[in-house]
Amino acid sequence: MSNNWLPLVFTVSFLIGSVSAVTAQDASSAKTERPDIVFILVDDLRWDGLSYQGHPYVKTPHIDELRAMGVSMKNAFVTTSICCPSRATFLTGVYANQHGVIDNETSEYNPEVTPPLTKYLQAAGYRSAMIGKWHMGQNGKPRPHFDHWVSFKGQGKYTDQLFNINGKQVKEEGYTTDLLSDKAITFINQQPVDEPYFLMLSHKAVHEPFTPAARHKNAFGEGTQPIKPKSWSTDFKNKPEWQRRQGIRDVRWDWRTRDAESEVVPKTLPPGEWENDARSVEQLRCMAAVDDGVGRIVEALKARGTLDNTLIVFTSDNGYFHWEHRRWDKRMAYEESLRIPMVIVYPGQIEADSTVEEMVGNIDFAPTVLDFAGLDVPQQMQGLSMKPLFGGDNVEWRDNFFYEYWVDLVHEIPTMTAVRTARHKLIQYPEIDDIDELYDLVADPHEMTNLIANPAYADLYQEMKQRLDSTAAAVNWQPRVFPKNLDRLRGPAGPFLDLTAKNSKRVESTNAKLKIDNIGFEDDLIVFDGNDSQIEIPFALENDPSSWPYELDVMVKPESDGVILMQSGKRNGYKLFVQDGRPGIALLCKTWIAINTTIDAPDSIIGKWTRLTARVDYNRLTFWVNGKLVESRALPQPFKGRTNAPVLVGSVGEHKVSDKVPHQGFEGYIKQIVLRRPGLDEIERE
Repeated sequence: MSNNWLPLVFTVSFLIGSVSAVTAQDASSAKTERPDIVFILVDDLRWDGLSYQGHPYVKTPHIDELRAMGVSMKNAFVTTSICCPSRATFLTGVYANQHGVIDNETSEYNPEVTPPLTKYLQAAGYRSAMIGKWHMGQNGKPRPHFDHWVSFKGQGKYTDQLFNINGKQVKEEGYTTDLLSDKAITFINQQPVDEPYFLMLSHKAVHEPFTPAARHKNAFGEGTQPIKPKSWSTDFKNKPEWQRRQGIRDVRWDWRTRDAESEVVPKTLPPGEWENDARSVEQLRCMAAVDDGVGRIVEALKARGTLDNTLIVFTSDNGYFHWEHRRWDKRMAYEESLRIPMVIVYPGQIEADSTVEEMVGNIDFAPTVLDFAGLDVPQQMQGLSMKPLFGGDNVEWRDNFFYEYWVDLVHEIPTMTAVRTARHKLIQYPEIDDIDELYDLVADPHEMTNLIANPAYADLYQEMKQRLDSTAAAVNWQPRVFPKNLDRLRGPAGPFLDLTAKNSKRVESTNAKLKIDNIGFEDDLIVFDGNDSQIEIPFALENDPSSWPYELDVMVKPESDGVILMQSGKRNGYKLFVQDGRPGIALLCKTWIAINTTIDAPDSIIGKWTRLTARVDYNRLTFWVNGKLVESRALPQPFKGRTNAPVLVGSVGEHKVSDKVPHQGFEGYIKQIVLRRPGLDEIERE
């Protein structure tokens, strides 16, 4: 076994080859030698949510049979535990810091920068199909390097789905899991037996809100009770402060700087009352229809006589908490979140009913498929082919696994990196001032005892830190990642509005369509009375904060609390204000629920000339006072929705942005307002 993961990262091309062109002659001669490939991807399925894993009540007989036909990857993980980043890693074979998919709303890999494995399979004569949940980007339209496409927008629905079938919208009645299995079987049966294909069957199940098929309403027994996890009872002693803070204040939908100023975070949390949440049972009942579909697909392969020449991979895009650590959902680096089930079947090529102990992940899927297809693995892929692990011989393999995640306020999870070995795990939070987490997974499999402050583990801590640092550097990890499929600047850099007063009589601006009401002048200053004074700058898409990065810069002398500047529609917008003499910026970024992010400066500026600067970027809000950084906060989701509203100076509009900040006119003086788009060099420098 290797003692260091770092050399493996840099020598992937040495171990498993480099990219090469595949000629038509090569593809033709390999038709009968290369396996058909069926990739079954479940959404949000825990690693232990199957009966072959020993779950106490779940029954998945067909998946159990599949497992008996092949190998169970005992230690399979995802590099980022959230749907779209994980799916992009499955397809591209690179970490999220490379493909740029960091959220579930906007991000999508760029097939020209980090191509999917289907690009190489197509060149080798494979016909490729994507059937089911895609979720990356904002629509279900066909994507490059798939010959056949069946998908839907976003998460889709459990029943009566509106499909996009090769570019045409088709609504079909029925249970979505069954419909997707039907379409997968149809595709399989339509393929010539002497020509290879790649099929990605990507289920919506078992994603929330959980809706089992009607026939599975009482699957696993009527009245089945959820399991209370051992780590539910943790008191969070020696856990990071941010976790204890969440136990006393839920800021997922409304985060504000000043709310945290006087907050006292306890060293431990009192026991929580177990709520017997039945959602975990309903989630796993959704697996019953997935299991039915797996059985039908295997039978279809047997019926057409191609099962023995089919590579089948069954897995999940991430794990899921069932209230372990008092958490729901996923995202964190704990085992329940990052660990996934993975079964790989290839009759005659992979030993039946076998088990592999080595640490593998979603990043290894694409290299493995290409290797089984007889193709070289492209140099940009960072994963490793798992094929050598199935030969029964000793194989040099990684001895640790790297995890990455970027801050997401919707679920209050900070940016993190982690490294896991066979026995230990280290978790760090590089963007916040908080403690690390160190666990012994053998002595403490539920990760309840953080060893970070225990002097007996000081040497281990240093060793794990070195592992984490070297691995992060090897995969080019960075705290700020921007999607590769989007333009970093949504418009030309530079100012698009410069508003000043001249000669004590008029407002000068680069925008000639100003609407001015009841303002005064004093020297080269614009005077607002706090009642009906206002300047209105009409809406323009290129001047909207959705055309990020969007920066506002104001020289102001307030005489009382009020709104200096705002631009907001019903779902998206911002407000620059003074409250209790303190300046602040509030942002509304609505997804399925209205979410506010507010940054307040600490000191009063009443009666003082002050420069206020705020920037709305793709997924971040930043605020400066007199050039000094107050705070930079990640937004709950990318700011992508237009305000469709004018910019109002000194007055307020119909939409409040936030109920917690002022909504009255501004009284005081403004010397200059500049709205601009900073350049790429400026953003990267900061």
